[in-house]
Amino acid sequence: MKKIVLAMVIALSPVIAEADAHNPFLHNEHFPDGYFLMPDSFPHFMGIYMKHGGMQKLKPTKEQKLVIEKQFVKMVPIIMKTATEIKTLETMIVSQVINDGKTAKDVSDALDKVANKRRELADLQIECLNVFKKTLTEEQYQLMIKLAIEQSKKR
Repeated sequence: MKKIVLAMVIALSPVIAEADAHNPFLHNEHFPDGYFLMPDSFPHFMGIYMKHGGMQKLKPTKEQKLVIEKQFVKMVPIIMKTATEIKTLETMIVSQVINDGKTAKDVSDALDKVANKRRELADLQIECLNVFKKTLTEEQYQLMIKLAIEQSKKR
């Protein structure tokens, strides 16, 4: 049951975001990954583990699975909410600049909010990476890095 709920969260994430905000200039969006502060610099271990066969390839112990799943359950709702807030703010900023002629000064507070929220996501991503580093064996961790490098080439 838990895996079904997790799969639904992952599968529905783009739909949830799309319902909240629409930016006609935004194409090829990677939600929520594209809303991190450094979306292409840090690997997305949790996504690799949950969606891209990492769990099967790493063969984690029951204890390791529990630690990682606990982190997933804790972080995914926060990440989804924050990424949706960023998307909404960015869409509002684009609309205000393009349609209303607002200046950078006019949208300064909203830009600061976007920057702060992206920083929050970066902090969460670092926390997640550290959970994998602390939880996996050195061999498993090196395999995870290898999987992350392979996944980054597919983007």
